[in-house]
Amino acid sequence: MALHLVSIHHAEHGLGAVESATPAVPGLGRRVVAASDAVRGAVVLATCNRVEVYVDADAPTHVVAEVVRAEVGETSMTVRENADALQHLFDVGAGLDSMVVGEREIAGQLRRALKQAREEGLATGLLSETIEQALRTSRKVSHLTRLAATGRSVVSVGLDLLRRDWATTRVLLVGTGAYAGAVVADLDQRGATDVVVWSASGRAGAFVATHLGTRDAGPDLLDAVAAADVVVTCRGLGAPILSAEDIGAVMARRDGAELVLVDLAVYRDIDPAAAAHPGVMLLDLPTIQRHVPEASHREIGRARSLVDAGVRDLVGRLKGREMDPVVVALRDTVNAMVADEVARLPQGRQLTAEEAAHALRRLAARLVHVPSVRARQAANEGRTDEYLTALSALWGIEPEVRPVLRNLEIDPASEPLLGDREQSAIVPPDTLDCDTCPITGLRLSDLGASRHLEAL
Repeated sequence: MALHLVSIHHAEHGLGAVESATPAVPGLGRRVVAASDAVRGAVVLATCNRVEVYVDADAPTHVVAEVVRAEVGETSMTVRENADALQHLFDVGAGLDSMVVGEREIAGQLRRALKQAREEGLATGLLSETIEQALRTSRKVSHLTRLAATGRSVVSVGLDLLRRDWATTRVLLVGTGAYAGAVVADLDQRGATDVVVWSASGRAGAFVATHLGTRDAGPDLLDAVAAADVVVTCRGLGAPILSAEDIGAVMARRDGAELVLVDLAVYRDIDPAAAAHPGVMLLDLPTIQRHVPEASHREIGRARSLVDAGVRDLVGRLKGREMDPVVVALRDTVNAMVADEVARLPQGRQLTAEEAAHALRRLAARLVHVPSVRARQAANEGRTDEYLTALSALWGIEPEVRPVLRNLEIDPASEPLLGDREQSAIVPPDTLDCDTCPITGLRLSDLGASRHLEAL
């Protein structure tokens, strides 16, 4: 298992790089998985200030990065793997990596990214487990710190800058995506009562039906803009939907009334040149970014501790899974022995106690036979301490060892203690039908009193 992260991030590469990568986001996960046999799964997280691809792949990170780069296009990006990728993912989920530290919208965006990857068959067990643990840690940060209270969303920061009486403000919302829902929720908390929604795709009616307090703006965008006091756009579909000429035409109809434009899209919805018209104020993401408030250092420290604990817990679980094939092989071996002994039992009549005891003794002998042979091999090869350590780790047994002859060394290159005939006798279970070990020559009766035999 290997986790890779390829990130285009506002803090490292600027909003321009994020903006240039955004058009490649639709279908990006499917294309990355299809591009290389080494890639098992991918989850794409795209927000207003980042495009990140989390990849489960058996390939060097630079190879994964080139796969993503080929799909996104030439752009600056940061590459992380394994522990570094995990740390970043947990920081993102907790809001510690956001433009507005502590904002909670990112957790929902991460959850939706995982859901989409699952629906497309792109979310492997590793990706699902890591993201789910990051989301659990995010909830802990929200409940056990005040970071969410001090951290505001990008929407909130942008609307805070306007300082308006929202109860008397006519608001036009352009777009019906996930961000539009956050805008409506924030406006509702501010007491806005006149919110109309416009959508080029015709989805305004469906959006209005699920968001109380909003209404459909109708088919004509410029008419809706001319009737509004504040226009909030959050489409970001690749090209401005409001040009400088459109805004100029709208302002000619407003008799000098000012118009506020809030462009929350990474890939701009409004031509920046529109701000040159008298009476127009334009807020875009770079402007909002400069007004992001500082979060409490103490709350960030508490959140960081929770995030670090979450990462450690996940790393411990993932490290434990390295032994999954060993556990499966061990269980399969024991189950095969049990199945073989069950098949040997008499059929068609009730089993006697003596037959049951004999079957159990034979199974016990088979279970300890190979470890017993390996014990003698370890002693012969001078690996007694190594074997005892393994025995203690596997069974919790710590017997005392009694040296037969001190200072007696056997050349490892000399004839082995067990010949080919004895070695081959380890495998066939039929050699254990009798009460005599084919290797040591010991009988069960040599091991002690009957109660010890029953215990065996």
